[in-house]
Amino acid sequence: MSSTDPARTSAIEAGEALLEILRRHIDVVASGNGSEDEAEDVDRRLWEAVGEYGDALDELFDEPEEPEEGGADELTVTVRTRYDYTVVDEKALMQSSEGIGAAIGRLIERHGKAIPALEVDSLETGSGLVTVHLGGEPLAAADFDAAEEPTDLLLVAPEERLAFVLDEPVYESRAEAEAAAKRR
Repeated sequence: MSSTDPARTSAIEAGEALLEILRRHIDVVASGNGSEDEAEDVDRRLWEAVGEYGDALDELFDEPEEPEEGGADELTVTVRTRYDYTVVDEKALMQSSEGIGAAIGRLIERHGKAIPALEVDSLETGSGLVTVHLGGEPLAAADFDAAEEPTDLLLVAPEERLAFVLDEPVYESRAEAEAAAKRR
């Protein structure tokens, strides 16, 4: 591709914008003098720039998919959930396991699928992923109105820590599942 390719030019411009806001973000963090509002604004603009750069790279490098021959396309439905819990008895929770994330993981594993209510005849359950994050602020009703995009409510906040991951991959065959288990 030549450097005059619009997708390449767009990716370069988005990358340069990301570098600029990243430098501002680092300067605010390093100085420690910025107001909380200023820090939040720079942080928000940083993540927006990351998204724009990612979108530009996708546009540049993603090749169009070849349509599969034969058979109709399958409709896939992805359900993402977020529930916040406040620990009301930390001692009891910690006595039940090695940590909060592991306790939640054991509860999920004991009850089977993470969202059994979504097991319906017209849906075939696919792979799943559950993550547990510590330290974030619980959702409040105002968060739904304040979010620029509804998906913002699913993002991991910078002050959160990943405590546990439960993945439920679905494999095409037993051999594929056994090979994956050996890699872990």
